[in-house]
Amino acid sequence: MKKLAAVLLLGACLGAQSLPKKKLLWAALAGATAGALVGARGLSFAAVPAGQVGARRWRAGLTFGVLGGVLAAAGAAALTPSSAPAPHRFWWDRANTPLIFGIATVQALDFSSTHYFRNRGKDEWLLTNQLVDNRPAFATTEIAATAAGVGLMYLLHRSGHHRLERWAAAGWIAVGILSAVANYRYPTTGHALF
Repeated sequence: MKKLAAVLLLGACLGAQSLPKKKLLWAALAGATAGALVGARGLSFAAVPAGQVGARRWRAGLTFGVLGGVLAAAGAAALTPSSAPAPHRFWWDRANTPLIFGIATVQALDFSSTHYFRNRGKDEWLLTNQLVDNRPAFATTEIAATAAGVGLMYLLHRSGHHRLERWAAAGWIAVGILSAVANYRYPTTGHALF
């Protein structure tokens, strides 16, 4: 499995040497495929009830596929030389810096709220309980999600969609806050948000 994911990533890097858009698409496709393989086949589903294994594999594969696709496309965009200068800087821009820190904060909040949720005996819906209970592996997953959020902002920045760049970050933060509220609320009330 790991060899197949490595071959896919290598093939995308070698096959996408011509146009920048083609390079981004190849990188995103290879990253999404590698991430989906890791999510669906690389995780252990031994503790999941037999009737739920297919759905859990699908959700984990989709989650890791999205992360892998965004990270690979952002990496390819960062390595592609820019033809036109951007109207503002990405990293220390007055509007982007709070959004980047907001994405990182929301992912840290998701990490702590998911552990709160699991410590009260509730099952994780999106990933496997084994992954969430393994703190280093789950921390790595949260770091990858943070990098994917910032990478999505960077892709939109490099393509000139600056308003969408900020809306995507704000949406990422809003969904993260709702997820954390649901994680903290569910063990005490029995239902997620309301």
